[in-house]
Amino acid sequence: MEVTIKNTTKTLKFNFKALFNANEKYSTHDADGNNLGDGATNLFTRILSGDTAVIVDIIKVAGGFGKVSDDDLFTSVDELTQDGEKIDEVLDGLKDELKNSGFFAKSIKTQKEALEKALPILEKKADTDEKKQQVESVKRIQKLLNDNL
Repeated sequence: MEVTIKNTTKTLKFNFKALFNANEKYSTHDADGNNLGDGATNLFTRILSGDTAVIVDIIKVAGGFGKVSDDDLFTSVDELTQDGEKIDEVLDGLKDELKNSGFFAKSIKTQKEALEKALPILEKKADTDEKKQQVESVKRIQKLLNDNL
């Protein structure tokens, strides 16, 4: 997929650098502040959930543009999606790009397997409403991943 920002067109690359950047910028952290390395999965589930703002984040990690202003990114997304007319096509294209990238696919599948192992443990510890909500969130993410991988 090609993206243009300020008259510079680049192909989004879902290589190791993009995976590293995704995991560096978009991963969740545990209680001790440790990066959980799930940034690629977080981007993927945001695509599956229809979160249009994820397009900006994917351009940041896979575009290789360096530092660009938010306004330039927003203009790029408007152009890419033809002012929203092709938003579903763009999201579907990004989903396919992540699924077909060896690096992203491996990372997402590894996170999916980790969720499968963690879910029974989380369910046993779900003794508060907050923990029960976390279990339900994990189940929703797990379903999205199972349905789309």
